[in-house]
Amino acid sequence: MPDTGHARNRTLAAVLIAIAVICLALAIFYFTQKTTFLAGSPAKIQLKHGLLFAGLAVVSAIGANILWRRNS
Repeated sequence: MPDTGHARNRTLAAVLIAIAVICLALAIFYFTQKTTFLAGSPAKIQLKHGLLFAGLAVVSAIGANILWRRNS
């Protein structure tokens, strides 16, 4: 029976890369636009949301890197 763990790792890594890109785009949005989107305060630059999504992008990219290198 063929080993499908390698293919699953690569697929999960690709999904994590997509999540990282989306989170990075949201971080840039929150750092550059005055908005109340997903925030309960007046329109302003949402620094905390930007930092959160930037951190999630970094964590997702690190996870993708680990999975991509596993079983390579």
